[in-house]
Amino acid sequence: MPYTLSTSFNDFYKSINLPGDHRTAANKRRKWLEAALKAKLNVFEIFSFGSVPRFTALQDCADLDILVALHYGYHIKDKKPSQVLQSVRDALSSYATSVRRNGQAVTLKFESWPNVDIVPAGRVEDPNTREVLYYSIPDMNREEWLRSDTKSHAKRIDSRAGTCGPNFKILITMLKHWNRIKNHGRLQSFHIEAIAADTFLGQMTDLPWEVCQFFNSAKDKIRFHWYDQSDIASYMDYPETEVVLESIQNAHSMATDAWRTGFLNPGDHKEAIKLWRNVFGMKFPAYG
Repeated sequence: MPYTLSTSFNDFYKSINLPGDHRTAANKRRKWLEAALKAKLNVFEIFSFGSVPRFTALQDCADLDILVALHYGYHIKDKKPSQVLQSVRDALSSYATSVRRNGQAVTLKFESWPNVDIVPAGRVEDPNTREVLYYSIPDMNREEWLRSDTKSHAKRIDSRAGTCGPNFKILITMLKHWNRIKNHGRLQSFHIEAIAADTFLGQMTDLPWEVCQFFNSAKDKIRFHWYDQSDIASYMDYPETEVVLESIQNAHSMATDAWRTGFLNPGDHKEAIKLWRNVFGMKFPAYG
């Protein structure tokens, strides 16, 4: 067990971060899925996105996110999001599937890691250059098509990591754990990454203080958050938004107390570690 705050944060990250060697298994599963879907559907492209390829995934709950760009005329035109999701399930009828809670993906479960969340999408192209401008993904819960630019977001996250340093992705991983344990997973992982991308613009060297900054910034990005030309907070209804906002306000208050304790009493790591454990839960190492 650790005796210093910096060691506690390091050990905490190691305990929740998905090890890098999992990428081989993820790539193998993506290739298998690509062959299975192309045998049944007219597919333009398939690629991995989300936490796993961006190195911000949690080791005990990370699924592999796969975007499947389908032929618009064959599979999407005049169809509701629920119908398109069902067509993907039909293509994988030999396997156990379900629809993810947010109504945007089909989940394919396996006995070994990883399970796969399959997001069907239509490509929106520039009529002159045929360049892909963005993707339209389904929201079955509201029967709407949502704008998504996963490639642009991935580039922005990598750019921020280059500018801010290793703490940027470390922080995102820690906040995803907080969201899962303390916020019942109400925030989408994409939303957490977007908040971080809009909050941190320079070198990050103090994780405890940067956690406080994240929560403070997040308070203004829960009811409405304009990002990549859309309000990415719209997946939450008003009552859920208010619950999440209260959770973030409480977390900011606790994190501020924890940071202040460590800052004002740099030799008293025991109390600071105790307070940070209140913020992140039992995975954060205890003192001693």
